[in-house]
Amino acid sequence: MALMRALLAILFLLAAAPGRAQQDTTVYMTLEQAPKSLFPGAEIERKDVSSTHEFKEKLKARLGRVTPTVWEPSYSTFKATQDNKTVGYAVVVDEIGKVNPFTLIVAATPDFRVRDVAVMVYREPRGGEITQKRFLAQFKGKGNGDPILLDRDIVGISGATLSVIGANRAVHKALSVLELVYR
Repeated sequence: MALMRALLAILFLLAAAPGRAQQDTTVYMTLEQAPKSLFPGAEIERKDVSSTHEFKEKLKARLGRVTPTVWEPSYSTFKATQDNKTVGYAVVVDEIGKVNPFTLIVAATPDFRVRDVAVMVYREPRGGEITQKRFLAQFKGKGNGDPILLDRDIVGISGATLSVIGANRAVHKALSVLELVYR
């Protein structure tokens, strides 16, 4: 009986140990895979953009009421071309779900409307339903002038409210970054 209690105590300590949250990390695609998956068959040109003070101020002004929870030190952006014609742009952004950041890639059309959104890395034990294509499809066609707000033009997910709100912020931020870089 004492041995059983000792084993249970060890299991409890291991479950509560720091670093446990890392077990909740799911990688859906890498930085190399992501733009290719959103623009199949296109030539992809990567451009890393440093988030200088000037760039960040322009981004804040463009975002207006939207305040990101993560300010990346740089942004990996992509230009996709097919038959010497630009077919779109993409950028990788992070936002906070409940506690941890998740990583999205947002692809835009040449006129800076959402073409597609994909979750690259999700780091929370809950709220992972935002990775579903059915949820992410709601962003297609949205532009910076659209509200992109929970219960306004984006339908939420029970139990994933904070992740949905984070995804909304991420899409706004992504569109703004792409407009600053490529417009």
